[in-house]
Amino acid sequence: MTSCGIQKRSFDTPELGLELNEDYLTGKEDSLFKNTEPVIAWWQGFKDPILDSLILKARSNNIDINAAIANFYASRAGLKSTKFDRFPTVDANGSFIRQRLGENVFVPGTNPTYNQYNGGFDAFWELDLFGRVTNRIRGAKAKEQASLADMRSIYLSIFAEVARNYIELRGTQNQLKIAKENLASQQETFELTTRLTNAGTSNSLDVSRAKAQLESTRATIPPLNASITAIINRISVLVGKTPGTLTNELEIEQPIPSLPGTILAGNASNFLRRRPDIFKAEAVLAQQIARYNISVADLYPKIAFGGGIGYSAIDIDNFGSKPSFNWNLTPTINWAAFNLGRVKKNIDQQDAFTLALVNQYEKTVLSALEEIKTTMNNYALELERQIMLKEAAKASAEAATYAKQRFEAGLDDFLDYLNAERTLLLAQNELAVSQTLSATNLIAVYKALGGGWQIINKEEVDNKFQQLKIQDISKTNKSN
Repeated sequence: MTSCGIQKRSFDTPELGLELNEDYLTGKEDSLFKNTEPVIAWWQGFKDPILDSLILKARSNNIDINAAIANFYASRAGLKSTKFDRFPTVDANGSFIRQRLGENVFVPGTNPTYNQYNGGFDAFWELDLFGRVTNRIRGAKAKEQASLADMRSIYLSIFAEVARNYIELRGTQNQLKIAKENLASQQETFELTTRLTNAGTSNSLDVSRAKAQLESTRATIPPLNASITAIINRISVLVGKTPGTLTNELEIEQPIPSLPGTILAGNASNFLRRRPDIFKAEAVLAQQIARYNISVADLYPKIAFGGGIGYSAIDIDNFGSKPSFNWNLTPTINWAAFNLGRVKKNIDQQDAFTLALVNQYEKTVLSALEEIKTTMNNYALELERQIMLKEAAKASAEAATYAKQRFEAGLDDFLDYLNAERTLLLAQNELAVSQTLSATNLIAVYKALGGGWQIINKEEVDNKFQQLKIQDISKTNKSN
């Protein structure tokens, strides 16, 4: 407690009034989610070698990751620079002056034009009596940690983005396959109707209806092809390649990767520690607490020492000799003794900023809990929906087969057959969309759990930063 009744703040993480049981994330014992430490490289659970290779390429070449690493090293350099504030700042200086004095200044009989040689060292050191230096270092450390959290968040986001786009690619290819299969079936129907009309057992209305349905299905194919191209281009950029580079590799149709039977979610406390956004909120709060403590320290004097040693002579031959040696010592005390009102208002301002960030931290935690619970629920319910859609697709396929048989036997009219085909296409397409959505919902769960960035170690980041510096030098040399 200071003499003015203003207390410095600690750097501890705020206490949250949350009651989270160990099974908060997983629920009942037979749940789809298990209270077991999650797998870090969650994308490997899809058991798709192509997806694994794309994640590896993004890990090595993604532009956003490169920028995040560079920003992290900038903040780390800033921290190291701030740590030097604990020690005296020493500067070397030297100068040469040739000048002429006015006639009313120099002593008669002496040379009014002369040289002056100066050289030495100046030093400055601020005492850390009231925590200014310590809090500057703590603030720089917190800034570095916030940048580290940003880097982790970028890794996590890029991994999830690559996986999501890959799943959407396979899902769109599956929809294209369904559309082409239905197109082939409808083409047969159109040709059959045309033959029956020519034979006099059908009519032009049935031909027109068959033609309309055929062309409607055909019209769904170009947008699907466009989506496939766009997704491949997006994946190419995510892995640091020119759009279109991965076309040959990814345009070959593959099934949607299978989903794991259970999801390892862990417990709530571990979940909160894995989230980069929560880690960043803590770091930003710590940075603001450092600013607040510095403002409190302004209530007290700032004590520093300055000084220098060196040589000064007007003759180069005497420079460095004992008579030319000089030194000075300059203690200084700065205190806002008559401006404490302004200092206290600044403290109030920094205190208010700190309170805002305390609440922002709590909001970040609650938002994280909301995200994970929502994504888990979406995933579980979509799996339930997918089971229903499988039954619907199966029943629609059987209905289409029966409708075709009854039409060819003359028991039902052509419109019933067309409706059955249309219903089958819709059911199969709905199922394909649900399969894609289930997988992307699972990716959202993994992202919300905060897993993936843990595979990145310090050595990899150091090597990556050195590679970026080498690449920058190479690009600079080429441009010159």
